[in-house]
Amino acid sequence: MKKLRRQRADFEQIARYLASAQKKLAAARKTLDIDAEASYQLAYEAMLKASLGYMLSFEVRPRSLPGHHVTIIQFAEERLGPGVKGLIALFDRMRRKRHQAIYQVTGFISRLEAEQALTTAGEYLAAIREAIQKKNPQMRLHLE
Repeated sequence: MKKLRRQRADFEQIARYLASAQKKLAAARKTLDIDAEASYQLAYEAMLKASLGYMLSFEVRPRSLPGHHVTIIQFAEERLGPGVKGLIALFDRMRRKRHQAIYQVTGFISRLEAEQALTTAGEYLAAIREAIQKKNPQMRLHLE
C-alpha cells in the first residue's frame, strides 16, 4: 500500500502551511510558562505543518493511515539530506515522546524538554524554508 498520494499544490498553499507552522511555534513559545507539555506538542505540530508544506512542494502528501507521522519524517529525512540529520533524529524523538505523553501513563514532558523542542522546531522550520526556496526559487515571493 502506498504511503503517499499525489496532490497538486500551488505556492500559496505551501506558504499557508509554513505560516501555520510559524504560528504554532509562536504559540508554543507563549505556552511554555503555562504548560510544558502543551508547548512541546505545539512545537511538534509546527514541525509537522512545515513538513507537510515541504511535501506539497513535491506535490505529494501522506495518506491518512496509521503511522503517517513516521511517513512524514521519513520523507523529510530522505530529501533534506545529511545536513539536517540531527534535526530529523530530534524530530523523530519528539514524535515518540509525544506519543508516550498522550497514550501512556509513563509520558512526562519537562520544561527543559519543551525548551529543547522549541529550539529544535525553530531550526527545523528554518531548514524547511531554505529547502523549499532552494527547490523553488520563485517561492521566495510567497514567503516574504
